[in-house]
Amino acid sequence: MTVKTFTFTIEQIKEIYDAGYRRGSDEQCAYEWGSRASGKYYDNCEEVIHDIVNVGVKWGDVGYIHYTDVEDWFKEK
Repeated sequence: MTVKTFTFTIEQIKEIYDAGYRRGSDEQCAYEWGSRASGKYYDNCEEVIHDIVNVGVKWGDVGYIHYTDVEDWFKEK
């Protein structure tokens, strides 16, 4: 298993926290309606991390990290 190490700014940490908060809100709302939240468990976090690691990098550039790669980081091993 490859260990990923990141350095985040406070603003980026806030974005990640907010992604978790949104997921929690989705879970709560779904529970209240007797349902389940849609999407994968880490969807919001994957989206935010994908945006953060690609700041300043254009799609198609050598350093661009694809969303599927970020999804792989979050897969249960």
